[in-house]
Amino acid sequence: MKHLISALCSVIIAVLPAIAQVSDTVVVIKKPHRIVITERGDSGMCLEVAGAGNNKDFHYRYSTEYDNTMPDSIDDDFNIPFFSTISAKKHSKISVDWFTSLGMHYGFVNMSGAGDISDMASSAEIGVLNPISMAVVFPHRWRITTGLGFGWKGYRLNSSSQFVIDDAGLMTLAPYDKNSYDRLSRLKIFYLDIPIMVKKTMGDFSVCAGGVVNFNVYGSVLTRYRIDNALYKTCSQGINQQKVTIDFMAVVQLYDIGIYLKYSPCNVLKKGNLPEFRSMSIGFGIGF
Repeated sequence: MKHLISALCSVIIAVLPAIAQVSDTVVVIKKPHRIVITERGDSGMCLEVAGAGNNKDFHYRYSTEYDNTMPDSIDDDFNIPFFSTISAKKHSKISVDWFTSLGMHYGFVNMSGAGDISDMASSAEIGVLNPISMAVVFPHRWRITTGLGFGWKGYRLNSSSQFVIDDAGLMTLAPYDKNSYDRLSRLKIFYLDIPIMVKKTMGDFSVCAGGVVNFNVYGSVLTRYRIDNALYKTCSQGINQQKVTIDFMAVVQLYDIGIYLKYSPCNVLKKGNLPEFRSMSIGFGIGF
């Protein structure tokens, strides 16, 4: 943009209808016949005028170097304070940005492949995707981001069955006592994650997609129900969750507010545990 502005300014100076006069840095030419502007990459430009007024043999040549101290980027993005400290700058070269983000995402989680035993409306995911991140920024508002985040997923069953740890230490399902009520059985997994996302920004709108590596560091099961007004509650830790899983993630974002979809092709629990299911979630977030 700065090069174009320099070129336009030179043309305006050349074509001003005034009497020719010369100073130290400016030549004003009356009625030029032909103007040629040549750019020399990022280093400078040359302006040539052929013919002026009634003098077809007139020739003038002017060259200049660009001032490379001008900024290479213009920050014109909207960001919600405290949620994102990185902006989609118009970089003309590849660069690396380090940034922090306090943005959060919340979604509903489904136990894909487990049939109709899950209660998606009561199953949730909460996380922070990029509190510490790095971005490789390319021209035309493309970037690749990675970092370190964390969150948890809670999978809740409907009232027909409950999570149980058997005598062998394996997860399985069992029915409730037929006289029970106020039933709740849920599995919770806390994870650290490393997202690797490709993002394209188009004005205030952006889309990104990529993979998220999850390190599932903690898991627990809680089951609670009542029989004859008596509360029965069991809580178990060490539920044989897969230690590492991968999510595929896509985000559509306007300003710093977006919606996301995540799907994992990996089973949440290790082989031999029931139910066998994969994680799928959809939700919204601020400051992806």
